[in-house]
Amino acid sequence: MTGAALASLLPLPVALPIAGAAAAPLLARISGRLPVIVSLVALGGAVTVLLLEAPAVFGGRVLVHYMGFWKPVNGHALGIAFAADPFGLLFALAAAVIGAILLLYTLSELGGLGPRELGGYACLFQLLLAALIGAALTADLFNLFVWFEVAALASYGLTGFFLERPIALEAAFKILVLTTLASFSIFIGAGLLYARHGALNYAQLHDALRGHVAAPDLIALGLLIGGFATKAGLVPFHGWLADAHTAAPGPVSALFSGLMVNLGIVAIVRVVFCVYGPGSAPVLGLLLTVGLISALLGAVMALAQDDLKRLLAYDTVSQMGILAVGLSTGTATGIGGAVYHLINHALFKSLLFLCAGAVVHRTGLTKLSEMGGLARRMPVVTTAFVIGALSIAGIPPFNGYVSLGLIHSALLDQHEVAAYILMLIAQVITIAALGRAAWLAFFRPREAGHGKLEQLRPGMLAGLASLAGCCVAFGVAPGFFLETVMAPAVSGLLNPARYASAVLAGAGRLPGLHIPFDYASPGELASAGACLVVAGALAWGYLRISEPAPVRVLRAAHNGSANDYAAYAVTGTLAVIAVLSLAR
Repeated sequence: MTGAALASLLPLPVALPIAGAAAAPLLARISGRLPVIVSLVALGGAVTVLLLEAPAVFGGRVLVHYMGFWKPVNGHALGIAFAADPFGLLFALAAAVIGAILLLYTLSELGGLGPRELGGYACLFQLLLAALIGAALTADLFNLFVWFEVAALASYGLTGFFLERPIALEAAFKILVLTTLASFSIFIGAGLLYARHGALNYAQLHDALRGHVAAPDLIALGLLIGGFATKAGLVPFHGWLADAHTAAPGPVSALFSGLMVNLGIVAIVRVVFCVYGPGSAPVLGLLLTVGLISALLGAVMALAQDDLKRLLAYDTVSQMGILAVGLSTGTATGIGGAVYHLINHALFKSLLFLCAGAVVHRTGLTKLSEMGGLARRMPVVTTAFVIGALSIAGIPPFNGYVSLGLIHSALLDQHEVAAYILMLIAQVITIAALGRAAWLAFFRPREAGHGKLEQLRPGMLAGLASLAGCCVAFGVAPGFFLETVMAPAVSGLLNPARYASAVLAGAGRLPGLHIPFDYASPGELASAGACLVVAGALAWGYLRISEPAPVRVLRAAHNGSANDYAAYAVTGTLAVIAVLSLAR
C-alpha cells in the first residue's frame, strides 16, 4: 500500500473500538457473552490496521491524516491530524494488544455476569481503549484533551462498576474529583497556548515556540504537566490511584495500571518533546526531581501495604517515577530506556494485577496477612506472579533488566551519581515489597485451608501465559526490540523539528538512531544481584519489625480524603509552574 493509503486508515483503530462500544449494550440483549466476543473482534481489527502501518512507521516514516482532508496551508493547520510516528504507534499497538488480552481474560473470569452488566462493562472497556489509542495517534493538543476526557468518563464507570460495594463508589468519586481538576488544568493550559499562538497542532505549536518561549508559555506548560501528571499518578498528584485500583475488578485494575496511567506519561512526552522541545524550557530537571520522589515514595508505600492490590497500585506510582527519570536524561539511551520501560510496565503490571484479581476472586481475601499456602493450590498464578515480580525487579533474563539498565547507564553517562543511587534504593525497596507479598500470599505455610478453589478457565490461562511470555521475550531479545521499535520511537522524540515538518507536510521521514545495550555489563549484573540480596534482607527484616515512624507519617498523609488529595494536586501544579517560571 502507498503511504497515502496507509495514512487514510489511521482513524480506524479508534473507530473500531468505539463502534464495538456502541454495539455492546445492544448485543447484550441477544447473548450475555456476545458483547465481549464482538469487542475482541473490534480490537482485533484495530490491531490488524496498526500492524499494517507498523513496517512503514518503524522504518522511519511518519504517516499523517487530516480529518475531512483539511490540510495545512502555509504551515497553518485548521483540521485535526492523526499522525502515526514510531512512539505513538508503539503505544497504540500496546494498548490494543494488551487490551484484547485483558478482554479475553474478562470473558473467562466475569462471563457469569448478567447480560446487561457484561454489555456495559464491554462498552466502557472499549471506550477507554479507544481513548488510549486516539491519544497515542493524535497530533492535536485539544484532541488529546478530548481523548483524556473520554478515558476519564470510562474510568469513572469502570471504577464504580460494582455499585453494591461502598468502596467502589468512594473510589469513583475520588477519581472524578482529581481527574476533573486535571482536566481543568489541561484545558486552561491548551487555551493559553491557543490564545498566544493561534494553534493547537503539535507541529505548528512547536514552530511557534521554537526559540520564543515566554512566561505565559511556561505557565501553560506547568498546567499541562500538572494535569497529565495526575493521570500518570506521579507524586504529589497520585492520591486517587490506590483507591481506584483497589476497588475495580481485576482486569480493570490491570487496564488502569498497565495502560491508563501510561496515558499521562505519553501526554507529557508529547508536550515536552514534540511541542516545546526538551531544550526550550527548564523541564528536564523538574522531571528528574519528581521522578525520584515518586520512585522512592511509591516503593516505600508499597512495602508498607497489607492489601495486595494496594501494594501493586503504589508500585505503579514508583514505576511512573522511573519513567520520568529516564525521560529527564534527554539522551537516546535514557529515553530509549523510558520507552522500553513504558511497554514493560504495561506488560508486567497487567500480569501482576491479573494474578491479584485471580487470588481475590477465588479466595475472597484481599489482605496478605490472611493469605498463605497458595503456591500449592494455584501454581499457574504463582508462576505468573513470580515472573511479573522478577520483571519489575530488573533481574535478567526478564524485561525490566533491559529498561532499567538503559536508564541507569544514561544516569551514569551524565554523572548523575546521586540519582543513580536513589534509583537503586527504590529498586531495592520495590523488590522487597514484591518479595514480601510473594512470600505472604503464596509460599508462607498456612494451617487452615482455603477450601475448594475454582480452576482457571482457558481464557484466563491464555491471558496469563501471553503476558508472562512477553515479559520473557522482551528480556531475552532486547537487541531486536531496541533496533526495530525503540530506536525509531526515540528518534522521533529527539528530532521534534523533523516530526513537526512531517506533520505539516502530510508525510516525512525520521533519521536513523542506534541505542547500545550491553546485556553482560558487569556493573549492571552486579547491581541487579546486589539489589536482590539487599532486598531479601529488607523484606525479611520488615516482616519482623513494627512499622517505622516515617512510614506511619506517610500513611497518615494518605488518609483517603478527596479534599486532601485535591489539595496535594493543586499545590503540586502551582509548584511546577513556579519552578518552571523561576528556572527560566
